[in-house]
Amino acid sequence: MGKHFQMGKQLQMMTSAASRLAGIVGADAVVAAARLPDYAVGPFVPLAAVRPDTPDAVAATMDWAFREGIAVYPAGGRTFAGLGNPPARPGIILDLTRLNRLLDLQPADLTVSVAAGMTLARLDAALAPEGKHVPLGAPLPCRATVGGTLAAGVSGPLRAAYGLPRDWIIGVSVVGADGTPTKAGGKVVKNVTGYDLNRLYTGSLGTLGIITAATFKLAPAPTDWAVIAAAFHSAGEAVAAVNDLQTRPYAPLGLHIVNPAVARRLGDPDLPSGYGLLALAIAAGRPGSVQRRLTDTSILWLDAAAEIRVKGQDDAVSLVAALADLPARFPDAPSVSVRINAPPAALPRILELANCPLADAAPPGVIADAGFGGGRLLWWDDFSPADPARIAAGLRQIQASVANWPGDAIVERCPEAVKNHIDVWGPPPSGIAIMRRLKGQFDPGNILNPGRFIGGL
Repeated sequence: MGKHFQMGKQLQMMTSAASRLAGIVGADAVVAAARLPDYAVGPFVPLAAVRPDTPDAVAATMDWAFREGIAVYPAGGRTFAGLGNPPARPGIILDLTRLNRLLDLQPADLTVSVAAGMTLARLDAALAPEGKHVPLGAPLPCRATVGGTLAAGVSGPLRAAYGLPRDWIIGVSVVGADGTPTKAGGKVVKNVTGYDLNRLYTGSLGTLGIITAATFKLAPAPTDWAVIAAAFHSAGEAVAAVNDLQTRPYAPLGLHIVNPAVARRLGDPDLPSGYGLLALAIAAGRPGSVQRRLTDTSILWLDAAAEIRVKGQDDAVSLVAALADLPARFPDAPSVSVRINAPPAALPRILELANCPLADAAPPGVIADAGFGGGRLLWWDDFSPADPARIAAGLRQIQASVANWPGDAIVERCPEAVKNHIDVWGPPPSGIAIMRRLKGQFDPGNILNPGRFIGGL
């Protein structure tokens, strides 16, 4: 009786929310009830899901949710839908993928403005005729949206050269928790100094506001690509080789060390195999520059490496895309993914994390970003029979180890049951009190992605 009562009450709430939202944004923007399980956030199936196609409709939705005290969970391409702690309570999904227009392109000024639901692939395609791009580099660009990439703070394999997404954004349009539209920054590269709200919103997981549009600086798009894949017998040799390369004027745009577990999943059967670690030096740009980097890097690594393979244009583009997509690739997404944020000097320690146990699983795949710092640990094991508390204990041990470097380890993906035993963001940072005050100012009703961010924000 109690179970049926709860199910009936939940259905009534879902019907009521969908009906109210249909009156606000139109019935065509309300997702059918049968599709709601596709939008599940942790243990909760949303009360309703809406797909507005204008910023005004986003604002109207937020205004209603704020007045009703209903939680709102923003969504884009959902490539990292599992990122974050379990939500604090049920709510509605705000799907922004219909906000997918190119708003303004000024090639001469090197700026572009786009709606937040545009995918990175569509943005690249729109900029290609001008020979430009925005080097965001997030996984799965055919699904990943501009707004989702900014909110999650996800970057790609070339961040050593291009930096993070926040380094390219110069302006945002945001709908606040109470439905009020605001703007930060502008449409020119040189903006007035002041509080950099662009960076505040970037990486905040949608807990401070809903990004509806963004303006970026543009960079020249590479016309040629190549990757040098060099195998090494030991971690010491690999670290010495990549550190030496980074001191040279021909240092690559991206420089990564991967272990065999990752190399096997990159989809290139011609990569060196049977050795310890693989260094991937990514060159991109004009053909002459790429060829010079290839030649000089090959000469530098000739004696140190056990084997060297050079991947040309098409193979290189595919390899870089596979490296970027690996943490989120469907259907072969890892069951557990841990993102390490640490300086380049911590490279040897990141490689040593391959020895950290996690329940009874095989050693993880390791991607270490030798140029920018940090990396990822990836497990593809089936953890369903394992004790969630035991898995969480192993992850907490990794987080504690990295915190002592100093650095931090974010559990990007893990079984939902594990999240009941761990804060996926790791120990709260020293500035958590300031973060709580900011959350209180920007979202006094605590309706934006409640509970999912650092420290349960």
